Amino acid sequence: MPSRFLVIGASTGLGKATTETLARDHEVITVGRHAGATVKADLRNLDEVKRAASELKGQSFAGIACNAGIQFAGEPQLTDTGIEQTFAVNVLSHIAFIAYLAPAKTTRIGFVGSSTLDPEDRGARRFGFRGGIFTDPATLAAGTPDPQASAAQNARDRYATSKLCNLLTVGALAKRGVNAFAIDPGLMPGTGLAREYGAVSRFVWSTGLRVAALFIPGASSATKSGRAFAWALEHAERGSYVDFHRRVVAIPAIAQHDERAEQLYAYCLERAGVADPYR
Repeated sequence: MPSRFLVIGASTGLGKATTETLARDHEVITVGRHAGATVKADLRNLDEVKRAASELKGQSFAGIACNAGIQFAGEPQLTDTGIEQTFAVNVLSHIAFIAYLAPAKTTRIGFVGSSTLDPEDRGARRFGFRGGIFTDPATLAAGTPDPQASAAQNARDRYATSKLCNLLTVGALAKRGVNAFAIDPGLMPGTGLAREYGAVSRFVWSTGLRVAALFIPGASSATKSGRAFAWALEHAERGSYVDFHRRVVAIPAIAQHDERAEQLYAYCLERAGVADPYR
């Protein structure tokens, strides 16, 4: 029987592929800045996140994909309210949206992880990532850089840390009985993730790396990973971490931290000005 799904961030790449897969058999509502979104919203702006969630509140969803993501290459870019944009879009917007919407605990809510969050992942280190670096939520939200690292390294750190935050969010929600999970979609060259990079980097990402990815362990495509995400939105178990092969994989040790999960979740709810709907 067809069900209704919600995809946050569906304009390109993983979100688009997930939407297309789900739409073959189900109703799919999308949220984002692109013209084709069912509900348009700039996820950098909490007022727009709240407004978008209010438009959908009361509807029943079988699954929600918290897929919006962005990655910068240089200095921190701040929102109008002073929140670093990687954190604002990749982390805060999703926690706020779910809190505003308050879907049933039985709704599968999928977050996007990444091998970049794991300092032990050799493939991620090959691309210059050193894993997620969790300090405290306020520092992460401000985009405070590591003074000993380059602007490019700090940008990679912010992205990896946002993915770590997504797994911590899964932990906080799962602890509350919410059917939350995360997926590692693998390296997906050619997606819109590098849209904030310079022209040369965007060209390499969309052309050269797409060929090289054929020989890189852990590399996938938006199509393959989108199908896996769609599958997980129907089948993943609460608190699980799955990969683009649809296998349950171990949650990296760095993301198994209840205290940090609670700190992050509480901070984001406070910034969004909303109470925890699951308490």
